[in-house]
Formats: sequence, C-alpha cells, structure tokens
Amino acid sequence: MIRKSFLAVCASLFLLAGCVSNYENHEAFQPKIQETGGPKELYSIQSEQVTGLFTPGMTKEQVIQKYGKPTMSGTGVDKDGKPNSWAMYTYFRGYSHIDTNLNSTIVNRSTSAGLSFDSTDKLVDVTFSRYQKFSLGKNLRDATDEEVARYLGAPIPVAIKPAGPIAASASNTSAASPSGGWKLGAEISELRAELAARAAYKGRGVYVLKVDPKGLAAQVGIGAGDVIVKVNGVATPTRDDLVEQLKAASTANALNLQLFSQGRLRNVSVPAQQAVGETTSI
Repeated sequence: MIRKSFLAVCASLFLLAGCVSNYENHEAFQPKIQETGGPKELYSIQSEQVTGLFTPGMTKEQVIQKYGKPTMSGTGVDKDGKPNSWAMYTYFRGYSHIDTNLNSTIVNRSTSAGLSFDSTDKLVDVTFSRYQKFSLGKNLRDATDEEVARYLGAPIPVAIKPAGPIAASASNTSAASPSGGWKLGAEISELRAELAARAAYKGRGVYVLKVDPKGLAAQVGIGAGDVIVKVNGVATPTRDDLVEQLKAASTANALNLQLFSQGRLRNVSVPAQQAVGETTSI
C-alpha cells in the first residue's frame, strides 16, 4: 500500500514537472523584441551625428524620399509670423518578458530627430532626443547603457559625419552656445509634441534634454526633463528666444529662470558671475 502511494506521488510530481516545463515554453512567456519607426541608424548615432542623417538645406521632399514618412508632423508659424512646418522621426526598440510567476521585465530605447522646415520647405534646424527605460515589475527607472546592450543589443557605431558648419549649433540637442552672455551647460530642444507629453506640460517653453553635471544649470537644480518657460520674466517659447535672452542678460546680475519641473512651475536663480569666462554654456 505504501509503495503504491509512493509511486502515485512520484507519477504526480513527474506530470506536474512536465506541465511546468510546457508552461515555461509557452509563447506567452518567451522574451520579445519590438521595433518600430526609423531610420534604424537613430538607434546607434550620437547627438552630434544627427545632421549627418538629416542635413540642413535638404528639402522636405528629399527627406521623405530618403527616410519615408515621418512618425509625426505638423505646421505652424515662426516668431516672425511666417509659415513653417516640422516633422519627427523616431526609432523605437523594446524588450519585454513575463515569467511564469507573472514578473515582468521591460527595457525600451527610443531615439528621435526633430526637423524644422522654413516656408520654402527647406530643413533649417535639427534636434535630437533619446530616452531609455528599465522596468522590473512596478519599478521604473532609466536604463543603463549596459542594460540596453544586454536586452536590446549593443548599438553599433555608425560612421556618419555631422554636417559642416551647422553641426555645432542648429544640429543637435543643444542650444547654440551664445557668444557672450550666460552659458548654463545644458542641451535643449524645441518643445515638440513628444517632449511636451513627456514633461506633461501644455504651455510653451524650451525642453532640457541633458545637463552638464559641472555646469551652472546643474548647480541650481535644473535637470533633464525640465521646461524653461521664462528668463528674467521674459517668456521663452522657442529655443531662439531662450538663446537671445541669455545673450542679452548681464552676467554681473543674477539670472532668474522660471521652469516647469516635476509637474509644477518653480523659479530658480543663477548667481551673478564675475566674468563671462567663468560660466558654462547652454
């Protein structure tokens, strides 16, 4: 009797092990990689290379012929009231895995190029933004480059040279560094629809993409994801407006900025500098 019971238990465990094994092999519990958008080069390039893909001076038609339809696009007017248009190209790669205990691991990397066209449909400005996130269960944080390489594949260096003289100014994420005036040490972008959604901000302003940890911006608590709304009480709805105000402001006096940060407006003050050479740059 005891032997029969023992054999029955062993048989049950054997069947259960087989079920678990089949359960783990079910398609629903296999890791998945998803890719959308393009061009794929966006996955690997650095910010300074973006004008090697989208070169200022190209026409909108040339851009579409080369890279297809953008992820999103729209029209508007510039600060002088002239019609213009914009487009956003985004490449997204994501990893997801749910184990048999229903624990989820998600890793995403999304890279975007924002294009601005003038009234003649010529490309006049390019911005660059990237985010990468890691989620384990309910814990969400920025993904490290090592995690991106492990789960999504290591970005392969791309031999793309930035476009000539424009690369350091209109090319990328950064606001062109003003000659003279304030230099805060931050990379900024026009507040495109995608960035406005990320910041949960419905007004106008300039989006902060990256901050130099040694720059003035970092010293006063400005961080990536903040939106600069005003400089010394003057609204800065565009990147050009912000750069103009920073050029005009004297470094001998404190610089007062209004930001939208973490869901609310707040004011920060950058202390006066003894000399322009002691400042860092936007």
